[in-house]
Amino acid sequence: MIVVTLSYKKPLADVDAVLTEHLAFLDTYYAQKKFLVSGRRENRIGGVIIVLVDSVTEAKQIMAQDPFFIHGIADYDFMRFEATKYLDEINPLI
Repeated sequence: MIVVTLSYKKPLADVDAVLTEHLAFLDTYYAQKKFLVSGRRENRIGGVIIVLVDSVTEAKQIMAQDPFFIHGIADYDFMRFEATKYLDEINPLI
């Protein structure tokens, strides 16, 4: 899985202007079971998305479709993460 952190580089007014599009983007990838969890970072400086893919390359391809990326709202950092301990309930997703 890939941990993606977003850092806003535009004012919150710009973030809010495309938030509905961003939420639709998230819904698309939740429906495909590509996203495990997502949410805002403290102080609303960006967000975090856990992407259920094996490569950073694939995660970057997905995130390139995010309206925050398309409109230059956020910078993205990608980290490959291998879960070795987790709740039994999410085992089928790992």
